[in-house]
Amino acid sequence: MKLKSWVRFAAPVVAVLSVAVLAQPAQAANRMAWRPTVLPLPPGGSSGFLTGSDGKGEYTGTFTINGRQSVVSWRNGQPVLRGVPSGYEAALAEDENPAGVIVGTAHDYDSMISRAYTLDANGFHVKDVPAGYDYVYGVAINTRGDVLGRAMKFNGGTGSDAAVLWRAEGGAPVLVPSTPDMYYVRDLDEDGTLLFDSNRSSALWKDGVVRHLSPSPSVQGWGLAIRNGVVVGTRNYGGVDQAVRWASPDAPAVGLAGGAMALSVNQVGLTAGLVPNPSGPSIVGNAIAWRTTTPGEVRAPSGYSTFEASVAADDGSLAGFATNDWRDYGGVPVVWRLAP
Repeated sequence: MKLKSWVRFAAPVVAVLSVAVLAQPAQAANRMAWRPTVLPLPPGGSSGFLTGSDGKGEYTGTFTINGRQSVVSWRNGQPVLRGVPSGYEAALAEDENPAGVIVGTAHDYDSMISRAYTLDANGFHVKDVPAGYDYVYGVAINTRGDVLGRAMKFNGGTGSDAAVLWRAEGGAPVLVPSTPDMYYVRDLDEDGTLLFDSNRSSALWKDGVVRHLSPSPSVQGWGLAIRNGVVVGTRNYGGVDQAVRWASPDAPAVGLAGGAMALSVNQVGLTAGLVPNPSGPSIVGNAIAWRTTTPGEVRAPSGYSTFEASVAADDGSLAGFATNDWRDYGGVPVVWRLAP
């Protein structure tokens, strides 16, 4: 359903981008163009990220409001402060499904407690930490309401973390402990399939059965998001990182022109990602989008040099942030819509 904002830094297991990739999307003026709208912040608001959408015009993310990381949604272009669960110091939004249910993580820094939550029209619902673990992060939610988390232990080490799947129909959470071949859960598909990092190609888990994506033998590939069986991510080919798409787990990886990594894919294959960055301390460039495999132009918001679209919403829009300092933790909220 989603992928978290890249925040200009590498996430676990994804290789550092080679500066040898210099190409920006060619002939951008002749391509599909997504035009930006910078959304207003709530009073007291500063930088953050848009990380989810219901695909019907609502966008949600994490923004610092009066010094506190809080959940904020935008409806009809206006911000609605959703806040923080009672008893916690901060709340980070990670994903949103078509019903408008949000999943994320609530933090209490003094007690070092982190708990997954869902947020709906009735408020926050904080989930219990699975037995044997010390804290759990919210990761993703699918259309039917399955929730994905990542449980961890303070002591670290092999086997210290696990994927947690709370099924929409209820019951005890399903735990999928990490292994050397399946060790960091990334995303959740509509049918309950989990996408993991692996020491080979990325792994897919469903009801106890594990499959691997199929890059060519000389290629390392990592899936970063999954939707309706389509996986998008990045691969390293000859020392160069490239955005990539798998039409199915058994299909060959197809490179996405002009991109270094793909971050999010919607229900019909619209994909949001990042172009390579040819120089400087940031390892990735600005936003790009593809309709299936056809690249388009994501235009810069006026007055901003750095911009990231990490959400491909089901209504065909993109969402993310813009800033003038890549070292910022996020920036102003931005939505892009396809130009007529």
